Amino acid sequence: MNFEWVYPEIGLLIRQRRKRLKLTQEQVASVTGISRASLANIEGGRQKVLVHQLFSFASALELQPLDLLPPLTSAVPQAVPGMKFSQGLNSKQKAQITRLLVDDSIQTTKEEGNLAKQTKRRAT
Repeated sequence: MNFEWVYPEIGLLIRQRRKRLKLTQEQVASVTGISRASLANIEGGRQKVLVHQLFSFASALELQPLDLLPPLTSAVPQAVPGMKFSQGLNSKQKAQITRLLVDDSIQTTKEEGNLAKQTKRRAT
């Protein structure tokens, strides 16, 4: 199972929280002991986050480390088995497409179930 999708998700959570707290990249980078460029790369999903960095980010952003981890349901490539995405798409775009397809298939299944119930009622 490939978990590369997790890094852009963590970066997005870090960026959102940093902005919510009105902190600059320089401020967070200084507190966590990394360069501003590294933080920019982490926020952009281009650089992996080490476990000790996750704890450092959580402390700097007044969170628990678990708050910076996306839910496993965000596992985009596994959400629709066999689905292949264009290499030009980023993880956020892949997640949006997958959500649309998965939500649509769930809705279609529900509608089919309702139709079957209505057909059964008419037959009796």
